[in-house]
Amino acid sequence: MKKEFSPIWYTIPLFVETKPVNVYHKEREECGENNNGVKNLHVLARADFVAEKEKRYLLRISADDYYKLYINGQFVMQGPAPAYPEHYYYNQVDISEYLVEGRNVLAVHLYYQGLVNRVWNSGDNRFGLGAEIICMESGEVEEPAWRYRISEAYQGGTTGYETQFLENFDSRKWDSDWAMPGYEEPGFAPMIEVKWADYRFDVQPTKALSVYRREPKIIHETEYGLFADMGEEVTGTLGIKAEGPDGRKVVVRCGEELEADGHVRYDMRCNCRYEEVWTLAEGECLLEQYDYKAFRYVEILFEAPVEIKEVWTKVRHYPMQEDACTFCCSKRELEDIFRICKNAVKYGTQESYLDCPTREKGQYLGDSIVTAHAQVWLTGSTEMLRKCIAQFADTSVICKGLMAVAPGALMQEIADFSLLWSELLLLDYQFTADREFLRRYYPVAKGIIEHFRQYEREDGLLCKVADKWNLVDWPENLRDDYDFTLSRPVVADGCHNVVNALYVGALKNLSRMEAILDLPQSFSWRGYKEAFFNVFYNRESGLFVDCEGSTHSAVHSNIYPLYFELLEKEQTEPVVRFLEEKGLCCGVFVSYFFLKGLAKAGYHDVMYRLLVNESEHGWVNMLREGATTCFEAWGKKQKWNTSLCHPWASAPIPLLIEDIAGFKPVQDRQGKLIYSWEPHVPEELEQFTLQFNYAGKQYFIQRTPDGEMQCKLLDVPNILQL
Repeated sequence: MKKEFSPIWYTIPLFVETKPVNVYHKEREECGENNNGVKNLHVLARADFVAEKEKRYLLRISADDYYKLYINGQFVMQGPAPAYPEHYYYNQVDISEYLVEGRNVLAVHLYYQGLVNRVWNSGDNRFGLGAEIICMESGEVEEPAWRYRISEAYQGGTTGYETQFLENFDSRKWDSDWAMPGYEEPGFAPMIEVKWADYRFDVQPTKALSVYRREPKIIHETEYGLFADMGEEVTGTLGIKAEGPDGRKVVVRCGEELEADGHVRYDMRCNCRYEEVWTLAEGECLLEQYDYKAFRYVEILFEAPVEIKEVWTKVRHYPMQEDACTFCCSKRELEDIFRICKNAVKYGTQESYLDCPTREKGQYLGDSIVTAHAQVWLTGSTEMLRKCIAQFADTSVICKGLMAVAPGALMQEIADFSLLWSELLLLDYQFTADREFLRRYYPVAKGIIEHFRQYEREDGLLCKVADKWNLVDWPENLRDDYDFTLSRPVVADGCHNVVNALYVGALKNLSRMEAILDLPQSFSWRGYKEAFFNVFYNRESGLFVDCEGSTHSAVHSNIYPLYFELLEKEQTEPVVRFLEEKGLCCGVFVSYFFLKGLAKAGYHDVMYRLLVNESEHGWVNMLREGATTCFEAWGKKQKWNTSLCHPWASAPIPLLIEDIAGFKPVQDRQGKLIYSWEPHVPEELEQFTLQFNYAGKQYFIQRTPDGEMQCKLLDVPNILQL
């Protein structure tokens, strides 16, 4: 069988003579070249293929920006996952079950967004597709010859952070049978082979998305039309079947929440306005949207004699087996916290770890640390984590200090996130004990340090890290009055705590990698730690201050020294008591490091109390406000444009498994993956059961009727008892 994917790359005349645009640049530098101005382009393409009875066929396919594949009118899959052209992905799938003897029709709905944003590497003049069909018995390869037509059925402006085009869909300009074998192809023309195709292809290292139909939990007629409730926030595309007069308009509104009067809040607080117009053709019409949204509620406005016959959602997310990781206990709030975090990770993990599936739709490095940790426990697999690690490592060609978003054509840089990239790499090692994977990406971790060294002053501390945003926390109102000016794009003069704490942490992580890989130590992280203490540690209060010369101690200035275990035992108590008293007056992203730091220091009781606290700063507050997926902030009004599906708030999942149930991946002296188990389940949780996958095996932790904690490997009689 042919090993390399090197297809003929087909495009349409609009892109034959264009030159690919290099969208890479430092955030504050201009991109030197312009794209051809094509945007929101939907293209339908078809190709014939003759199959022989009792033979099996493998399809390899890729497209830029995206495709949805149908064979003989039946949906097969969609992709590829967004990627840089230097490592562009293709999908491969056994298509034998979709084929008939003789002539078959492959149909793809292609899309080129044309915007420079966090979603795809679009706006770069690269559009087209390539495919190979391989007979698995003979190894013979056939490359389909494609015919195309531009669809004019989709119109609409952008929403979110210019990350999505709304779909005002005109059924009069759409042939519903375009993917079927008997379609006559009016207006179709041959696609054209191009010479500019500069992709280097890799097989997509992650699975194709799960795409399935879900019916609304509630649906009923209203005075204005129809209302539907999916029962929880979901990510997907809306489907409607309706019948009405030719040219009649139907208004479709989606939202995450309801207004006080019961109407759907389609002009959403997260900066997306989900209102679209569907124009009917004569007879029964079908609306199946192409691009996805995150929503719970649907409102359809129409006038008689329009009849809405069906409403559904094609839900989409990265595959997650629902019963792979389950939890129940005697505290309802904790069960619900687990549920909303699990939902957010499920619906927020698409073909990447998304910041959110509404406004940004992109993979941010910092967000991914929390989401990945939860997602690996929820699925028992690390392929998405590894893709994330690799794609951020790819950005080192733009800047050794890495970009904050990957992949995507938007160039954004955040110092805090870059300094935390090694946490992702060590997370993979924690779950796989794979030294070779660690060795492959170790140079990137070292390159990050080398980049930030340009900002070192004489004592080694970083001063005015000017090329990247110094975040500290987000939103700004949850920085606990951090005493340093964090202006954008240029940070203020001076030396502040958080970026230096993260720098010491990154140096410590690098030293840990070098110890694992038997490499000489590049930097003495302890020397940097000493400099950090000399400048930021207030010996009178026992706390860390925000910046050089300040007397103010924000929670953020004390979280990272605790998380990176920089404190001696006698120094820990004042910091912990300070954090406990302050509570989670930080953003939900930073709460991961806050609570993990407490657990690392042995204060599991404090960590648990904060996890389930009922103040306005906690997950219980999200539940009070009706969350079905965790929010971007602790409450809807705590950020001016709060997303209500934001998996960076999913810290409770790893906390529950590793620090409350006490199950942690470790390696033995030979480097073999094993685990340690030291439960810290509070007495108030009289009932406690947790099931999850680890290293390909299923584990079950429970509190028995006599109050003892048990950890057992399912299908194996051995029970480890505390």
